[in-house]
Amino acid sequence: MKTFPSRQRGSTLIIALFVIVVMLMLGVALMQMLENQDDQMLLEVNGSRTWAAGQSGLDWGLARVLNRGAEVAATACTNAAGTLTPGAGLPNNGGFPGCRVEVACTHMAFMVDGVARNRFMITADASCGPTGLTVNRSFESQAFD
Repeated sequence: MKTFPSRQRGSTLIIALFVIVVMLMLGVALMQMLENQDDQMLLEVNGSRTWAAGQSGLDWGLARVLNRGAEVAATACTNAAGTLTPGAGLPNNGGFPGCRVEVACTHMAFMVDGVARNRFMITADASCGPTGLTVNRSFESQAFD
C-alpha cells in the first residue's frame, strides 16, 4: 500500500503542538516550584529575624526594669513598655527590616520575710516580613529583685 504525501500533511503540526503544550506545562510547573521555594526561604529568614527581634525586645525590657537605678519599680515597668522598630530600639543595621516588637511589662510587689520584692513579667510580640509572609512570635520572661 502506498502512502501519498498529500494525505500526511498536518501530522507533524499536531505532534509539534503536542510537544509545545507538554513543554509549556512542565515550564509552568517548574516556575511554580521555584516560587514556592522562594516563599519558603523568605519565611525561614523572617522566622530567624523574628526570633532575634523578639529576644532583643525581651532584653531591652529586662534592661529597663533591672537597671532602673533609683526609679520606682512600677514606673520602670511602665517605661519598659513600648514598640521597637529598626532605629527605634532595634538596631538599624539592616538586620531587622520590616520588623516590629511590642514590649509589655507587668509589675507585682510582694513581701518575703518582711522585705519588699518585685516581680516583673516582660512579654515581647515580634513580627517580621511583608504582608502575606509575616512571621509572628511571642516571648515571655520573668525577673525578680
